[in-house]
Amino acid sequence: MAMSINTSFDDRRLNPQHWLWLGLAAMAWLIEAYDIGIMGAALVPLHHVWQLTAQETGLLAISSTIGIVIGVIPAGFLIDRYGRKRVMIVSLIFYSIVTVVTGLAGSWQILALLRGIAGIGLGAMFPIPYTLLSELSPKRRRGMVAGILDAFLSVGYFVPPLVASWALPALGYSVGWRILFFGAGLGLIFAWALAKWLPESPRWLMTKGRVAEAEKIMGGLHVSKAIPGHQEPFQQIFTTPYLKRTVMLWISFPSILFMFYAIMSYMPSILVREGFSSHNAELFASVIMAASIPGKFLEAYLVERWGRKIVIVAFSVLGGLSALAFPFVQGFSVIVLLGVSLAFFGISVDPAIKVFTAEQYPTTLRGKGVAFTEGVGRLIGGALAPYLMALILADAGASRSFELIAAIAGLGALAVGLMGQETQGLPLEEYAVAPRPLSALTS
Repeated sequence: MAMSINTSFDDRRLNPQHWLWLGLAAMAWLIEAYDIGIMGAALVPLHHVWQLTAQETGLLAISSTIGIVIGVIPAGFLIDRYGRKRVMIVSLIFYSIVTVVTGLAGSWQILALLRGIAGIGLGAMFPIPYTLLSELSPKRRRGMVAGILDAFLSVGYFVPPLVASWALPALGYSVGWRILFFGAGLGLIFAWALAKWLPESPRWLMTKGRVAEAEKIMGGLHVSKAIPGHQEPFQQIFTTPYLKRTVMLWISFPSILFMFYAIMSYMPSILVREGFSSHNAELFASVIMAASIPGKFLEAYLVERWGRKIVIVAFSVLGGLSALAFPFVQGFSVIVLLGVSLAFFGISVDPAIKVFTAEQYPTTLRGKGVAFTEGVGRLIGGALAPYLMALILADAGASRSFELIAAIAGLGALAVGLMGQETQGLPLEEYAVAPRPLSALTS
């Protein structure tokens, strides 16, 4: 029997509860983004401390992403079984502890191993904030909420190179990079705030038959009872009508993520190649990352007015064109401005594709569908492609690297434009339709 959730989730405005929940989830993602962004800021000093080769640099750049891929897919099963909130808190505590310990690493091999382990917790966390907030937000504000939420990711990514621009000159390469990792201890404190004030998804509670708990959370939202559903097997994402959605997401999600990973992991190194000092490279890399913050606020505005598809396609194309133009410009100021353009569009498209992903699957499949998409996205867009970029950057220079970024961005835009179905303003699906066998898939 299908569930019905009724309906201030359909209201147009966010009330104070919504804003509290959004703030808590946003801070959780900011802390995670700081953790993920550490390595991009640390690569420059680590290269000097340990004399890293291109292959070693590439392995360090993708080490946490490999862990994320390992952690994100099981997370889909865990959050559908044990709840969004519980998995979110446990993963935050786990990766915060491991990252603090990473600051004591004595070799690049140990550092890469610890980053991989931390990545398992990061992966478990990644799909939860926008999955949870999509289930807590009014349907006409889900895109806006995702944009604001994702803007805090950019704040988190902005912080590591900013800290590095202070720590490296003040403390030297050998000590300065360690301070970046020690800063992740903030996550241990914030886990308490999540446990105290962030609610579980009432939609998930309904699927578990925990109606009283769901009603308590939704009491101020005037939401009526729902009929509990059951959890669907993950194979259903490969059946009609979800197969086409899954294929579309598995092409577009990694393509779009690659723009982010390329900027985050290699922008300081690219700026050094363009003649910037190490200090200025870290500082201007933070400025470039910061450009995605206003970009995401613009995305949050446009995605509820233009729709998901046009924003994803337009921002991806503009990000790709910025990358394509990068090799042809000269002068420090022009290089930074083009980097700002690349980040403004290429990273700011992320919340649109994330909320678009969450809207493709019903509540009984959402955790698994989102987690598998994240896993594929971070394996291809966050691990394989950035590793390839490290080799291209070493052998062929920045020009070929930016051509790769542009080509992959175009592929993502094409997949959404041709295969995606607009979800703006539609209610979230609650219950999966009856699956059809793979042999019957003809549409």
